[in-house]
Amino acid sequence: MNRYFQEVIDAHHLIGDVLREHDVSGDKRLQLLARFNPAFTMVAPTGAIFDHQQLIDFFEQQQGSRPGLTISLFDFVLIAEGENNAIVAYKERQDFPDKPSNLRYSTLVFTHEQGKLAWRHLHETFLPL
Repeated sequence: MNRYFQEVIDAHHLIGDVLREHDVSGDKRLQLLARFNPAFTMVAPTGAIFDHQQLIDFFEQQQGSRPGLTISLFDFVLIAEGENNAIVAYKERQDFPDKPSNLRYSTLVFTHEQGKLAWRHLHETFLPL
């Protein structure tokens, strides 16, 4: 599998764990947060803009807030790849046992830093189900 797509999948496994579990280990949260460049920015589907610190705060505040959450990823596209970065797009469906599901289209910019990938910018847009 494409390494960028695999990174998105691996990160979303951790995202799901953090959002589902109240007592997720600090190691999982640290593994998740280590993926993000300190200059990370995100445009959420609602239009809210997050910087790196706001992302950290979000995961700390929302830990365990979505029991039963399942995340499905599909329709991956490698938009561009260069020596120092890559851009991928994918669709993400979030299903909950007690509220409506949502679908989003995401565009993600990776940077290559010291031999590893880092999330630099993420833009998510809600799609109709």
